[in-house]
Amino acid sequence: ILSLLGLTPLAERVSFLTEQIAIFTGPTVGGLLNATCGNVTELIIAIFALTTNKIAVVKYSLLGSVLSNLLLVLGTSLLCGGIANIGEEQKYDRRQADVNSLMLLLALLCHLLPLLFTYSAASAELTVEPSLYLSRASSIVMLVAYFAYLIF
Repeated sequence: ILSLLGLTPLAERVSFLTEQIAIFTGPTVGGLLNATCGNVTELIIAIFALTTNKIAVVKYSLLGSVLSNLLLVLGTSLLCGGIANIGEEQKYDRRQADVNSLMLLLALLCHLLPLLFTYSAASAELTVEPSLYLSRASSIVMLVAYFAYLIF
C-alpha cells in the first residue's frame, strides 16, 4: 500500500509532463511520449524488483499492468464514449482497430508459444533451455512489432 502511495505522485507527474510536452510538439509526438512514458512506473518497479531478485513481483506487476490496460482502461473508455454519444453510433477508425487487434493477437501468440512448448514435452527438464531461447525470441518479436506500431 505504501509503495502504491509512493508511486502515485510519480505517475501523475509523468502524465502531466507528457501532456505539457504534447502541447508544444503536437498530438503525434505527444501520443508517442504518453504511450512510451505512461508505463514508467511499471518499469521502475521492475528494475528495483529485478535488482533484488524478485522475479515473481515483476511477472505479477506486468500481468496487472496488461490486464488493467486491456480491461479497465479500454472498458472505461468505451463506457464513457457510449455515455457521451447516447443516441448515436460510435465510429472507430477501421485501420486502427485492425492494427490493435493484430497486436493483441501477436502478443497472445508470443506469450502462449513458450508456454505450450514447455507443456508439450514429456519432461520439464528437457525444455528449460529451449523454452528460454523461444521466450527471448518472442520478446524480440514483440519489441520489433511495438516499434513498427509506433512508426505506423
